[in-house]
This record gives sequence, C-alpha cells and structure tokens, in this order.
Amino acid sequence: MCDTCGCGQTEPSGEITHYFGKPMVAVVKLAATLSNGDKICIKGGTTDFEMTVGGMRNEAEKPIESAVAGELVAFKTPEIAREGDKVWIVQSS
Repeated sequence: MCDTCGCGQTEPSGEITHYFGKPMVAVVKLAATLSNGDKICIKGGTTDFEMTVGGMRNEAEKPIESAVAGELVAFKTPEIAREGDKVWIVQSS
C-alpha cells in the first residue's frame, strides 16, 4: 500500500520502465487507466514525489488524453524518477 500519499491503493497503477534524464521524461507501463490531469505519486527506493500528469504521449509519440491498463505512456516529471519506480494514482480528474 502507498502509505506516503495516502491513496489507499494496495496495487500500483503503473511502473516506470524507462527514464530519460535530459528531458526528464518517464515511460510508464500502466496497470490502471490514467488521464491528463490525474494527480499521481511516484515512489521507489530513492524516489518520492507527487505531480499532476500533463502532456501524456503514447508509444507513437502522439499526444493523448488518457490510456488504459497495459499501455505504455510517456510524460515529463518535475523530479528524477528511476526504472522500477511505482506509480500510484492519488486523485483522478
């Protein structure tokens, strides 16, 4: 369970599969539906921050508004994230 953000979920909503440091972009494999405007918490061994998702793109690098479980999406992060970090949806838009 994600105790830090208090979302109450027992399973993460996704996992970071790749992280590109120079543009600060995370690629996430989703386990739940995610939309632009959703507030998320990214947690890992040395990662712990909240952000609002915006500017999400799909695998073809096309802008999208939302994606469902099983899809890969990419979006910018305000802090460094790492491969294997878990993504928790705190609040859906």
